[in-house]
Amino acid sequence: MLRISIGPAWSIKEQSGKVKITVRFSDKSKSYATIPIPWLPARSRDIEDAIIKISNLVQGGRTLKEAVEALYGTNKKVPVSVKAPSSQLLKNCWEEFGRERVKNNKIKQTTWDTDYAKSLKKIEPVLDQCVDVDTLLNFAGDNLEAGCRSRQIAIQNLAAWLRWSVSKKYLDPQRWTPPAEKSKEIKDFIGEKVGPRKEGVPLYDDEILKIIDYLEEINTKAAKSWTYVWKLICCYGLRPHEVQFLSVKEIRGQKNVYCSYQKRSGSGITDTREVFGLHPSWEKDWNLIHLIETGEIPLPSFTGGVGEALRKYLIKKREIKNVWSEIVQKRKKKGEDVTTYSARHAWAWRVHTDQRYCNKINTRVAASLLGHSHQTHLDYYGSWVPTGSIRSSLNDLLG
Repeated sequence: MLRISIGPAWSIKEQSGKVKITVRFSDKSKSYATIPIPWLPARSRDIEDAIIKISNLVQGGRTLKEAVEALYGTNKKVPVSVKAPSSQLLKNCWEEFGRERVKNNKIKQTTWDTDYAKSLKKIEPVLDQCVDVDTLLNFAGDNLEAGCRSRQIAIQNLAAWLRWSVSKKYLDPQRWTPPAEKSKEIKDFIGEKVGPRKEGVPLYDDEILKIIDYLEEINTKAAKSWTYVWKLICCYGLRPHEVQFLSVKEIRGQKNVYCSYQKRSGSGITDTREVFGLHPSWEKDWNLIHLIETGEIPLPSFTGGVGEALRKYLIKKREIKNVWSEIVQKRKKKGEDVTTYSARHAWAWRVHTDQRYCNKINTRVAASLLGHSHQTHLDYYGSWVPTGSIRSSLNDLLG
């Protein structure tokens, strides 16, 4: 088990009732040290944990003696490493970081396997060239547009990993401590995007209704379930996967719809939120509150994400004309990429452009109902917001 964790260069044996460590280096030299853990079967887990920690410290640039001193000695100010850690040490730290984050419910396993894996992939080919935090984070930003979301996520994930590795004493704090999470320095690594952020492409009301007619014309059990999903996403502005987390609560005689999905990321966990149907007439005509309460129409079966499963269902070839594909192609000729997420963008489009809502529902309320930050809302939908919408809302409220 120990060889799997740290490799065959490390060995242990009993010496005077304690644990003696031997390390064989690539130049065939060896180092020896003894740690104060009794050589007993009952302490095997303690021994294994200690050897793994010492191995990580040694691969981080310390001598074997310094590593043992860091864990068991009185001198906690370990000498600064003058040697870059091996790529294997960095990978070991990364994997242990992931296991702990998932185990403690900081992130989901799926998030680790997708978003975090992409972050490591940015630097994996050059890990052996990473000598400190600056080189690593600079490599992470290479070949990614300054300020883009992919670069932001990569820098944030890798910085969080380095903070954890330093806190666990796996990496030298003087060489590997990254800038604070929201500091100017970390923003410098992310960079600033030139020009406006690319707006989300919304579907328009007539297109949404045409797609509903198309799904209803298919007239199968699966089509009925997917029609229900489509109506939920469009009416409440949901992320596709959020259709699985809806419930109805009655407060002061009023039935309200809530989404209990909590998005876990490196920066925290989002709260359960209330959602609001736009248009209200859609919520009523489609009987959505009743259907959410009763589960009368079951959600369709699918593998993978809801959004991808919905896309595959919409593009499937059928005997009748495929209205979804027709709309996608028509908008593409205008340089607009319509996706299933465009149904969510459509909610934002309505709330900020429809005269029934745009001067009554301000950007902060809209952001809350969509389940993201006010800044994110402005970044994506700011150009749709009428000037003075918050002031107009307050004027209406205050009379």
